[in-house]
Amino acid sequence: MDLQLSGKTAFVTGSTKGIGKEIAVFLLNEGARVIVSGRSGTAALVEELSPLGEVAAVEGDLAKAEDCQRVCAEIDDMGGLDILVNNMGIFEPKPFEEIGDDEWQRFFEANVMSTVRLSRHYFPLLMQRDFGRIINLASEAGIRGLESMVHYSMTKGAQVVIGRGMANLTKGSGKDITVNSVLPGPTMTEGVQAWLTESAKVEGKSEDEIVADFFRETEPDSLLQRFIRPQEIASVVAFLCSPLSSAVNGAS
Repeated sequence: MDLQLSGKTAFVTGSTKGIGKEIAVFLLNEGARVIVSGRSGTAALVEELSPLGEVAAVEGDLAKAEDCQRVCAEIDDMGGLDILVNNMGIFEPKPFEEIGDDEWQRFFEANVMSTVRLSRHYFPLLMQRDFGRIINLASEAGIRGLESMVHYSMTKGAQVVIGRGMANLTKGSGKDITVNSVLPGPTMTEGVQAWLTESAKVEGKSEDEIVADFFRETEPDSLLQRFIRPQEIASVVAFLCSPLSSAVNGAS
């Protein structure tokens, strides 16, 4: 299927590894021009991805207002964008009673305010065009409220609400502008793979046994009963970026 992304420019935040990197790869393979980002290490990523298509990079800590402002200016100097993928974020399991005010604020700045600041800049610019996409990488945690990460869950729920609110603002515009949120479950990122390998070693079990234990004890309601591959998330995001998804708006 041709997702009709040739000629479109996408900015994928937090794309030096994991889900963000796979989204960048998928979009490049579909013919989009992609701007990747990270706090550092983007030069090596651009070199790695360049054979796939046209790729550029910006660097900065998007949890900081000044870095968001500078990154937006740099992207505007490149000609702007058609697609914003708010993927950058942090997570850390921690007992609720041990999460201090500073950590609540750190998670809010990284996961919520990065989405707010970038969207606040680009949403009105996209509304001036005939086509635009904003996709928030939230999480099932934003709906479930994971007891192991209440602060993280709060930020992901906020992303969903922000996305729906922006989508409501497109009503009646007559333009192909959509805002949607993607809510992955447990995903096999580099960090999860490292945890899996270490847990298998410590507990004297195979990785398959560790996975089975995890889903039986922690995710018993999961229909997949396995970790999602980042590429599977990337394919969903790429569809939502596509003109083919024009009837999907305000969805989670």
